[in-house]
Amino acid sequence: MAFATDEEKQLDTNVAAVGSDSGSQKHRDRALEKKLVWKTDLILMPALAMAYLTHTLDRANLGNAKTDTLEKDLGLVGNQFSLLLILFYIPYALMNVPFTLLSKRFNPAVVIPTIMTCWGIMAMASAATKNFGGILATRILMGAVEAAFFPCAIFYCSLFYTRRELSFRTSVFGCMGFIAGAISGLIAWSVFQWNKALRDLFIIEGALTVGVGLLLFLILPHSIEKSKWFSEEEKRLSRLRLEEDSQDVDKQFRWEDAKKETKDWTTWVFTLMPLLYGVGVASSSNFLPTIVKRIAITPSKANLYTVGPNLTAAAVQLATTWISDKVQQRATIACGTLFVSFLAWILLAVLNLVKHVEVGYFLTYLLTFGNFTPGILVPVWVASNTTTTTGRAFRLGLNFTAQNLAGIVSSAVFRAQDAPVYKPALITVACCQAVFMVLCLGLREHFRRLNKKLESGEAVHVSGGKVRPEYRYAL
Repeated sequence: MAFATDEEKQLDTNVAAVGSDSGSQKHRDRALEKKLVWKTDLILMPALAMAYLTHTLDRANLGNAKTDTLEKDLGLVGNQFSLLLILFYIPYALMNVPFTLLSKRFNPAVVIPTIMTCWGIMAMASAATKNFGGILATRILMGAVEAAFFPCAIFYCSLFYTRRELSFRTSVFGCMGFIAGAISGLIAWSVFQWNKALRDLFIIEGALTVGVGLLLFLILPHSIEKSKWFSEEEKRLSRLRLEEDSQDVDKQFRWEDAKKETKDWTTWVFTLMPLLYGVGVASSSNFLPTIVKRIAITPSKANLYTVGPNLTAAAVQLATTWISDKVQQRATIACGTLFVSFLAWILLAVLNLVKHVEVGYFLTYLLTFGNFTPGILVPVWVASNTTTTTGRAFRLGLNFTAQNLAGIVSSAVFRAQDAPVYKPALITVACCQAVFMVLCLGLREHFRRLNKKLESGEAVHVSGGKVRPEYRYAL
């Protein structure tokens, strides 16, 4: 029996075999499996979608309040508003790993509603603040708990879906971020028209979050096996499906599994990549309002101009992730869509669009075309290529830590003195995306070569104490 050379020794820690249990995959009832997946979709997807909608609304409400009288009401001066944005990202980045590991220990069905309730309370508490110190305290606490949602949600889905189904499902609830981006400004404008007290915006959106969080305590199942929504036959099928992707399906937290991932160099490449594409994700939020501000005449009309790019991003993300699941390709699709956005950043930097705002606005559609797709496909790629659930939680936490740190980079490069073109910032984003595409395709080639060795028998995959000859890395 051949075992991996030094280069391939990571084979025993990274990914579970597909169909490794005595042909269990071949004898599954496909009709029952389709029913199981559909039932899981009906329970999980609406709940996670509503959770992410409130997540984005609460995170964006500070910027919306700024368009009214926030700075005057709180006595903000100088760069204090910018400090609120930057300091929010510090706990937002640092708390990803701890909360994702907590979700492994206590189950995401407990962690997600808990953090939602907490950040909703912090959002409502913002309405009671009277100065910079008060609003800063609520934003830092909100950033700490909001950090947990997306990595915990992807980890949660990986406990219900196989890696062949994960990309599109993550995209479904992830698209609520775009919908929230499209409607958040209109909600804020409506509140300001209805009641001039901008604090009502914090109370309304925070109360919505708390309500959804409490509801999710009742709705989210801890697992299919413990859920009353599934039959015994469906529970048995679920166990077979989960064994395809994980060498352990229990609740036990294993520090040794997390430590193993720190010794795998691909873990750190997977961590660097979101730092690179994350600069573009955060910068879209910075630059889109700049273009819209030039073309719009009134604030309400400006909000309408953000709808098109956001809905375009949602449609492209749904389509590309659906295709990714069908063809089982993560890296090439992530790079292909991002290349369109990469060209748009370059054109925005080199063309004189100050007097040709309509062209600049068209380019914002290209920006959103592929900017966000890697943010779905790369974490799914990470989850697919990690067999232990503790290791998966750890790697996902690192992934989102890096992506959120990119928000600090973006905030730093969009300097006021570079307005209205922001050429240095746009070039920085394009360079980051170029490096990401090189790393992403290089990592794919590495996994492709390992798969070739697995197919030839030159290397074997061992995980959970089993030799899994049918395992192949996700690409």
